[in-house]
Amino acid sequence: MTSGPNDFAERAAIAFNRRDVEAMLALVSEDFIYFDGMGVQTGRESMHKREAAILEAFPDAELTLSPFAVGDDRLALTGFLTGTFTAPLVMPDRVIPPHGRHIAMYYAAHFTFRDGLAIREEAFFDSAVLMPSADPREG
Repeated sequence: MTSGPNDFAERAAIAFNRRDVEAMLALVSEDFIYFDGMGVQTGRESMHKREAAILEAFPDAELTLSPFAVGDDRLALTGFLTGTFTAPLVMPDRVIPPHGRHIAMYYAAHFTFRDGLAIREEAFFDSAVLMPSADPREG
């Protein structure tokens, strides 16, 4: 079942909060492109790995998505992700070690749709919340 821009945010947040990666994948095209400040990933398999890594690194993660602009084939939203960073976050080009703290991260994303499925996401967030704090007592 396709989603489209009108109900994508609600369906994606519900799937994420249920830890249902397959339901998340059903919302995107086979050749889905994800872009953020750390790089570009293409395809459902890349999305599967990314979402599974986030859920493993933040086992208590909760996601809220709030659309603010919806068109026939476009969606702009803000997101709020919270969780405790307890396991390594395995990314395609690096592994970010956990710091054990609770995080609260806002982000913005822009989606493009074709035939009811997301084909592209551009995400904007501050990755510094994932990094260990600089404590002068360490090291």
